Amino acid sequence: MKICRALFIAVFAVLLSSSVSAQVINTFDLTIFKPLPEVDLGALSIANDLSGAPRVFQVTIAPEGVDVFLEGEIAWTDVGQTQPKTIFNFKTRIFKSKTFYNTDLGSNDIRISSSHSNNNVINELVKKGKPSGRFDINLTLKNPAGMVLRSATDFIEFLNPSQSFTVLTPAKETNLQLGNFVASWIQVPGATKYRIRVNERKNSSQSLEDALRSGNPIIDYREIPNTVASINLAQLPNLRPILEGQELVLQVVAIIQLPTGNSELESDIVNFFVSGSNDARNNAIKNDLISITQSLPGNLGSTLVNLLSDPNFRIKRLVDEKGNPISDDQLKNLLNYLNANPDQIVNAIFVHK
Repeated sequence: MKICRALFIAVFAVLLSSSVSAQVINTFDLTIFKPLPEVDLGALSIANDLSGAPRVFQVTIAPEGVDVFLEGEIAWTDVGQTQPKTIFNFKTRIFKSKTFYNTDLGSNDIRISSSHSNNNVINELVKKGKPSGRFDINLTLKNPAGMVLRSATDFIEFLNPSQSFTVLTPAKETNLQLGNFVASWIQVPGATKYRIRVNERKNSSQSLEDALRSGNPIIDYREIPNTVASINLAQLPNLRPILEGQELVLQVVAIIQLPTGNSELESDIVNFFVSGSNDARNNAIKNDLISITQSLPGNLGSTLVNLLSDPNFRIKRLVDEKGNPISDDQLKNLLNYLNANPDQIVNAIFVHK
């Protein structure tokens, strides 16, 4: 009878302990940092001694100081597929609950007791060169007796292997006053600094990428602190002046420190136009031209009206067929004459440069 009573008390104590442990953990959250910087596959692995890897996710367990352990899995679903494939799974030793990052796994406090890697899936990812598709991280929190306390999951998608982050201002195709160019962007977790590059786009047939990469940039500044996500371009040194009427292209680059060295994550490229004191004159000329050209024969009139109605179209200079400057009045007189004498137009060719 004494043995049965002692056994009953021991079993009751274990059950009571498990019940208390299940109740005291009231917070178990997993947060993947998004947008995630461009990382190599090693940053998504789980192993001991990951202190040199970038921070990819954070785990919050509260209250702190409760004995627990983690079981986890990282699964990958390729672009266009629906069935996830396990990349890694792992189990930690018992540790005291707290808030930590993936880089803390394998430290003295949170050691990995067992793990498994799916080499076939890893080889698929390695062949792609960069992370692509969807990555799910699934975590289960247990007490020392193995009882499930809570579960948490989060995911991130790389739908385009060449990931970028977003420039908030300037917006694409906008007109900005000279000297009032504020660039702002979404901060990138893990970035150590940013670089801004600005260049001129010569014409609409030039791609934004070509314009940005062409020689003689206007701004190529490399030392913007990672705490900054907005800056007036007037505060940065210009390699050459910004002029009214120019179309500019801008890109922000986040510099990210990885175990294998620095990596650069490029934003999307935005283009914008430089306005100035001549805007009133420019708009007046365009309005006069629109009223004159509407009655021109054929498609020439409608083509010119569509072009002149574009708010981003700017008249830089007026020249004749030999490249000699002509005045506003000379242009108006010519168009008025052609409007009154359409039979004098032998041929009309519209060239958009």
